[in-house]
Amino acid sequence: MIVYVETNFLLELAYLQERCDSCQLILDFAKARTITLALPAFSAAEARATWHRRGSERREFQASLQRHIREISRSEPFRGLSEQSHDVVTALVAGGQEARARLESAIQTVEEHGLTIPLTGEVIRMARGLELTYSLSSQDALVLASVRSHAEKSVEQKCFISQDLRAFEEPAVSGEISGVGCKFVSNFTDAVGYIKSALRPPKPS
Repeated sequence: MIVYVETNFLLELAYLQERCDSCQLILDFAKARTITLALPAFSAAEARATWHRRGSERREFQASLQRHIREISRSEPFRGLSEQSHDVVTALVAGGQEARARLESAIQTVEEHGLTIPLTGEVIRMARGLELTYSLSSQDALVLASVRSHAEKSVEQKCFISQDLRAFEEPAVSGEISGVGCKFVSNFTDAVGYIKSALRPPKPS
C-alpha cells in the first residue's frame, strides 16, 4: 500500500501539533515496511522554508518582546518581570531548533524507509495545468501533480493524506486523486484507521 503525504505531515511532526502521534504511527508503519510512504520532494523543501519563515518570525517577536519587557520593567510594579520572563523568551528560540531537528528526522525517515517523488519537468508541466484549471496555489499544484503523476503509474492500493482541506477537499480537485485510484483522507487520525483497516487480512468466508 502506498501512502502519500505532503508538507503538513512533516510540520505536524516537527512542531508536535495536535495529530503528531498519528503521524508518528504512520512513520512507524513505513519503518516496518508495512506501507510505502511517499513524499513529494517539493514538500521537503517547502517544510524547510516554512521552518525558516517561522524562525524569523519568532526571532522578530522575541526581539520586540524583549524591548517591551525592558521598558515595562522600568516601572516599580514590574521590576521583576525581566527575570520572570526569561524562560519564555529563551523557549521561543530553543523550540525552533528542536522543531528543525524533528523536521530533518522525519524527512530522513521518509528517505530511508519510503520514497521521495522527484520534481521533474513532467510534474512541473502538470502542476501548471492544475494550477490554472482549479485556481490552486503553485505550491498546492506541485503537490497535487507530484502525487497524481506517481499514483497513475501504480496499481497498488493507495491513499493521499492531507489536512489542507481548502486546497484538496474540493470535489473537482480530489477527483484528480480518485481518478487514478487513490483515496483522499483529510486528517491523520482517520488515516491511521484507514491504513489499519486496509492492511487487516480479510476474514475467511
